[in-house]
Amino acid sequence: MSDLFVPTLDHLKQAYAVTSRATQITPLLESAALARETGAARVFIKPESLQWAGSFKVRGAYWRLKQLSAD
Repeated sequence: MSDLFVPTLDHLKQAYAVTSRATQITPLLESAALARETGAARVFIKPESLQWAGSFKVRGAYWRLKQLSAD
């Protein structure tokens, strides 16, 4: 069995404090088309492709790099 890391609220706050310096806030958009397709009352999307790097991965990559030691 692998060890599963479950972040606490404090972990999330720390990650936000670090990554918010390297990322921008992206809008939360409602998609009527996806709501119709899925039968959901409302569907919202968060277009992380609007990040300066063009990907949501910048958040995780930046966080991981900041965790590395100087060695």
